[in-house]
Amino acid sequence: MVELLVVIAVIAVLVGMLLVAINPQRVITDTRDARSRTEMNQIKTALQLYFNDNNAYPGSLGAMVPTYAKALPGVTTESSFNYVTYAGNSDYDAGVQLNNSAGDDASTVAKCDGDGTSSATGNYMICPD
Repeated sequence: MVELLVVIAVIAVLVGMLLVAINPQRVITDTRDARSRTEMNQIKTALQLYFNDNNAYPGSLGAMVPTYAKALPGVTTESSFNYVTYAGNSDYDAGVQLNNSAGDDASTVAKCDGDGTSSATGNYMICPD
């Protein structure tokens, strides 16, 4: 009986060390951030298609469905996403708040809001090139 308890204790310690090494919460948030970046780039592509046809960006992203995007990606339903048009719909900025941003994410913010005029927020942003 004592040997069985010792084996169970050793297995519990090994599982605990494995969970600390893997950090599943970090993996989950990194996966969500990657999905948000991908969805923002899909939105950017749809916005460019819309602009090519209409010579202006839409006032809201819903105007792109279903012609330019089959459906809006899930990131648009989260409160951390925002989209802003300005200058007579000839320019836009969109941003999303990521859980674990990287150095490349900071460069997107600097590029899109370099002059401080955008009212879009987030630590990952898209804007016309």
